[in-house]
Amino acid sequence: MNLLQKILTDVVKGLTCVAFLTSISAWAQTPVEWKFFTYFPVNDKPAQLNRAFAEEVAKATAGRLKITVLAAGELPFKAPDVLRVVSTNQVQMGDVALGFVAGDVPNLNVLQLPFLCTSYDQFERALPAVSRAADEELQKKFGLTVGIHWTMPPQNFWLNRPVARLEDLKNMKVRAWNPEQVEMMKRLNGSALSITSAEVIPALERKVIDGAITSALSANDWKAFEIVRHGYMVNMSMGHQVMVVNSAELAKLAPDVRNILNAKFREWAPKFRQMSEEGDQAARRNLVANKVTLVEPTPDDRKHARTLMQPMWTDWAKKFGPVAQRLLDDTARACAV
Repeated sequence: MNLLQKILTDVVKGLTCVAFLTSISAWAQTPVEWKFFTYFPVNDKPAQLNRAFAEEVAKATAGRLKITVLAAGELPFKAPDVLRVVSTNQVQMGDVALGFVAGDVPNLNVLQLPFLCTSYDQFERALPAVSRAADEELQKKFGLTVGIHWTMPPQNFWLNRPVARLEDLKNMKVRAWNPEQVEMMKRLNGSALSITSAEVIPALERKVIDGAITSALSANDWKAFEIVRHGYMVNMSMGHQVMVVNSAELAKLAPDVRNILNAKFREWAPKFRQMSEEGDQAARRNLVANKVTLVEPTPDDRKHARTLMQPMWTDWAKKFGPVAQRLLDDTARACAV
């Protein structure tokens, strides 16, 4: 090979290498676009916070991961669909209360057992044990990674009839959103209808139900104060929420983008609690301002409720096996019940 041929060969190799490196760089910089489904209505505070989280991720990754948050009504899905639509990659992320997907993961629903865990501090104490089990189960069964565990505010009764004590719920028809609440209403000699968030207000307007179980935050976001006049503030349970990601899609992200996303999960978990707590207090104030009477149960009523529900906790653990029993034991200790 003469000198000229060698020079030409080296030039070609150099150009090939540059082209290869350029293509790799272009691949690394190509924006990844994900969809995130939240079952909350578009203007509810959790949906707003999910959008703020997505915007922060886009900013932190310089636009390399763009997450579009789609709320209730913007996709043909409902809360019970979330695990499956993320698992099958119809969307890449979603959030859901575990109570809504109890049919898929019934043994994880321990924090929805009525009157077992009833405050933010109790939830935080119980969460390490519950989150470990949830992370393992959701990964194994659905191929999902949990980014954030958080809780909606305490669950209470919002009624169009006055209630002064637990026994007053007898014969009432109340909206419930998980199997444990349905069973609770049976034990209180009432009945429950399992309906979605979007159906609650129309059902109250048509008097299909006498009331609904939800948080003050959701009741206020739905403007339930235009229909109901009474809140029975029993704080029966917390609403354990999970933000989940399709694990296969997470693994496809460039390592630095994946690291940024995981860091944002850790950074934003406290923000979801802050939104929940502050939103709960602001919602209660606004409900009262709109002439909703909030009734606190007496200590005897609370004690009676726990006593009444304890056999239900035992039955639940027996029905769903060793993991459920372990979670019940761990949660009961953490919540000092």
